[in-house]
Amino acid sequence: MAPTSFKLSLLAAAALPALAVAEDIDVWAAAGFVMYGDRTPLNGPTTPAITPLGAQQLYGQGSTFRNRYVRDGLGNESTDALLPIYGIEPHALDSTQLAVLSTDDSYVVASAQAFLQGLYPPQLNEYAYDNGGSTAATVASTDTTINFPLVGYQYPHVSTASQQDPSSAWVAGQLQCSAYQASAIDYRRSTAASEMYSSTLSFYEQIWPAVFEGVYSESTTNFYNAYDLYDYASYQYAHDSEVHSTLNQSEINALRTYASVQQRALSANLTATSATDGRSNNMIRAIAGRMLAQQAVNQLRQNMVSSGASNKLSLTFGSYEPLISFFALSGLLDGPDAGDFQMLPAAGATMVFELYSLASDRLVSGNNTLYPEDNELHVRFLYRAGVSSTDDWGTYSLFPGTDNNTNSALNMTYSQFSGAMKAVGVDSVADWCDMCDAAAVFCPGMLENAGYTSGSGSGSGSGSSSSGSSSSGKKISPALAGVIGAIVTLAVFALPIAAFLLFGKVRLAFVPKSSGSFSASQNKNKRLSNNSATAGFKGEERKVQDADVAVSRSGVGHERVGSWELRGGNPANSDATPIGASTPGSPTGDLTRPERVRSTIINRRPDNDDDDDMAHFGRPVDPREHV
Repeated sequence: MAPTSFKLSLLAAAALPALAVAEDIDVWAAAGFVMYGDRTPLNGPTTPAITPLGAQQLYGQGSTFRNRYVRDGLGNESTDALLPIYGIEPHALDSTQLAVLSTDDSYVVASAQAFLQGLYPPQLNEYAYDNGGSTAATVASTDTTINFPLVGYQYPHVSTASQQDPSSAWVAGQLQCSAYQASAIDYRRSTAASEMYSSTLSFYEQIWPAVFEGVYSESTTNFYNAYDLYDYASYQYAHDSEVHSTLNQSEINALRTYASVQQRALSANLTATSATDGRSNNMIRAIAGRMLAQQAVNQLRQNMVSSGASNKLSLTFGSYEPLISFFALSGLLDGPDAGDFQMLPAAGATMVFELYSLASDRLVSGNNTLYPEDNELHVRFLYRAGVSSTDDWGTYSLFPGTDNNTNSALNMTYSQFSGAMKAVGVDSVADWCDMCDAAAVFCPGMLENAGYTSGSGSGSGSGSSSSGSSSSGKKISPALAGVIGAIVTLAVFALPIAAFLLFGKVRLAFVPKSSGSFSASQNKNKRLSNNSATAGFKGEERKVQDADVAVSRSGVGHERVGSWELRGGNPANSDATPIGASTPGSPTGDLTRPERVRSTIINRRPDNDDDDDMAHFGRPVDPREHV
């Protein structure tokens, strides 16, 4: 890697032509991939979450984007953006101009939100035209204008893709990819991994007591867990003063180097092939970068199709795997600037594709610049490795040594860019499902819609479908077969039971417990005799247990539900006597019970159910039909 002073001089030299060409091009769109900010470790006593440092990192990265693409030099901003995107709202966030996609990991979503706060900070009295403008902020009845809360906070739209969402394949193509997981296991069993394990074991054993004891066992502190160990140690080094004083920077650098070696092997190996689809080389370990490459083309194409109206700024937020994979696919990992791409990306690392046209091709109609033709559009690649003040935008040539590049990042036409990206990309999510033998819930339907049949597989890297095969070759997917099997099983058990209950006239009822056998009529007479002494609003059907019902002389029964009635107050029916109280003429004088709120339903015993008194098979009572 070049000395720091030499690199800084190169960056300073590179900044001069960038400023010089700022007025010579029109930027129409930018598509960026942003890595999340500093977070708590994946493994440890806490749940992975963005830290205040991580939020500040992404806020700063968003501000960098604003300085480059958005601001107009008015208000609190003294200068214009370096390369403003044509037609983008300079102050008020317009979600129709942005396309923001994130994984559903909480720390990634939070990173996206922090970034967008830096891109569009709070603004008072600023309203996007396509969101209703100042009219939407006006209250006609009072003739006043209202600002958004939090001093004009801007509310961005962030699409989050869970693993049940097909969009997740674009932002994290390595997840749910069975072929990728199988290839990763192959690497773990490889000679290369075994050699790294042996050569680094003593180093991991040396630092285990100081950093990992209590979180990782000594037997798992080795190269096979290189990334997780670096993830945990780097967090502790940054946030725990004791660990910071125990470890030194060289040890942290060594942990990062070993993690980088491991992750390059897992995400940047372009010769590893999946055994599931029969392709000669599908670069399965770089699947995350392959999806990212196609996604960038799709995002820029959306801007072109809409003549610059939508996708002015497309932002994807995710993890480091797509970045590492793309560095390998595009030749950056082995090119003249390979030193900038060998290590794990730092928090907030960002790569951008700029879609622009030259000033010499500019056509103006009135006050508007017309959107250029496709053959007048160019693309260049930029990378910012971190979020510190010394991390500047670097412009790099993609796919060096191919016909798609003239060795100048500023002269790559869109057609050259699109062709090179499609050569390494994956055309669709359906192709991804097929290539990965993916277990994602959305894959069976997408494969069917794309015309895939059993035994089909594209012979190309992009995975074209085999829709011409006969339908007789189709097979039911395992997921669909499982659903069908569950439904059939339920039907087999449920239908006989339903038929038995319906046609067998089976009725479930409580059977009264007694020492002898009684007929239904005998049991009924016994119960009526027991209840006759207590009477009440149920008449003969009332039970002794129904002590919370009062009956007035007018014959209206009601349940006590609390309030003053239960505190000895004067009830509305003052002549009512609670049933069970000692009154003249009552059979006993000791039936008085404290008044309390108890449901009559709760007090009724199950064995006093009235079902026994019903005749189910007798002749129904004839209605009286004469006057």
